[in-house]
Amino acid sequence: MDASGNSTASIGEVLFDSSVRSELIKSWEAGVELKFLDNRLGVDVSWYKTNATRQLLEIPMDPFFGYKYRKINAGNIQNEGVEIMLYATILNNPKGLNWETTLNASTNKNKIIELADGINKYGLETFDNLRIIAPVGGYLGDIYGRKFQRVEEGPNAGKIIVDEEGLPLITDETYYLDNQQLDWMLGWTNSFRYKNISLSFLIDARFGGSIFSATTARLHGIGNAAETVVNGARDEFVVPNSVQATADGGYVTNDKAVRPELYWRRAATGNIGVGEAFLYDATNVRLRNITLGYDLEKKWLQNTPLERVFLSFTANNVWMIHYNLPGIDPEAVSATDTNAVGFENLAAPTSRSFTFNISATF
Repeated sequence: MDASGNSTASIGEVLFDSSVRSELIKSWEAGVELKFLDNRLGVDVSWYKTNATRQLLEIPMDPFFGYKYRKINAGNIQNEGVEIMLYATILNNPKGLNWETTLNASTNKNKIIELADGINKYGLETFDNLRIIAPVGGYLGDIYGRKFQRVEEGPNAGKIIVDEEGLPLITDETYYLDNQQLDWMLGWTNSFRYKNISLSFLIDARFGGSIFSATTARLHGIGNAAETVVNGARDEFVVPNSVQATADGGYVTNDKAVRPELYWRRAATGNIGVGEAFLYDATNVRLRNITLGYDLEKKWLQNTPLERVFLSFTANNVWMIHYNLPGIDPEAVSATDTNAVGFENLAAPTSRSFTFNISATF
């Protein structure tokens, strides 16, 4: 289900009801635009709030009835956010160098106000013990998974509990880990022009949100991840900030060293491992694209039907400046038909593309 409750099931699996109606969206928006210095400097700020009701939801059914899902009208999903744009003409010289810059910032929160009677959460993605859901009263993309067992109270509160071999114990239940939604998006575009030559580039940044990487879990479990080697060796180590339980119900500081392969096998247990061990901050900053262009001299077109010919070369996904998920694009998704962007599983490497364009005006 996306923000509008769109279906993810294939045709033939859904029981349709003739009473189902179209979705209803209510929207409010307010904003202000200010310009200064003969329009060379400006700011545009807007706030919006939309509520999508009568959502088209697919509710799981008992396969005995011959269908996997039943489509109904239900739910109220709210999107609320702010968009800010700053723009400026820094250099304006028709016969020399020109420079225009634009900074865009936006934030959006997708909250689940209600779903249907008797339903308090809607699944977006489930794999082994990792679940991404849309819970009533929560936000789209809450991530649940298993954690390391920790002391809940007392002087050792928060410390990891290990067994007699020094390996961390893992919870049987799943717990809230984080949310996939980012906090802010930022885009910075700069455009330069000198006579017939133009150059522009976009730096794109996304701050906040989390992503679970099943690929990273598998690499750690088989010892192929760089993090399984410390200072060029796989020496034994004591699990940081850990304690062992005592017979009287207390805890003592753990000093039992473990082999790295045993630790990572424990952390990567099952199909995708412990949720909290392979959950990463999805913040990333990249040079999204860069374009170099050239306008042919008009005198070269005098004896042709052409008024303008513009040549350009563009490179996309040029440089990942900063990211926290080792070796994997934090914008990767497990599938294209889901809104669970907080889960990655054997994602293909992000490609870099190059294009050459010729634009002609008659």
